[in-house]
Amino acid sequence: MKPQVVMLDLGAIPSPSGSGELLLVDERSCRLVFVAMVEAGQRRVAMATFTGFSQVIFGYPNDEALPGHPLYDPTDTWDYGFYEVQGSPWPGRLEAQNRVKFPDHTSSWRKRHFLLVCHEDLVEVLSDDVMVELFDQSFEEVALHALRLNMQSSI
Repeated sequence: MKPQVVMLDLGAIPSPSGSGELLLVDERSCRLVFVAMVEAGQRRVAMATFTGFSQVIFGYPNDEALPGHPLYDPTDTWDYGFYEVQGSPWPGRLEAQNRVKFPDHTSSWRKRHFLLVCHEDLVEVLSDDVMVELFDQSFEEVALHALRLNMQSSI
């Protein structure tokens, strides 16, 4: 079955004029702070929290190179925003890697593959879920808040 990329409505999209993504990851937590567009072109700082995350890819491809991404479908171009890859091969690839060392182990977990298309960056996360919060504080204040949350979860 070919993976299907489906847009999600999480209440905010990365700002098309640059969202300044800041990725904070440790062994238990994955958060992305970014400048978001909300209703009526209003910009606010947002934090995406990926719960139960297993792996993340951040950076390339940029906007112009998106058509080279293996999941990209030219008949359904990607706008800035959040997507879920349904039927993604990524969880199975990790299970296969794990079976090299543990051949009899079968995993019952089913992680979800999320994409976040930003101006000049693509973020891909394998996790249980994603939640987006909007803030009225500055980018720096939200980034510090995200860092504190990550530090609390790693203690």
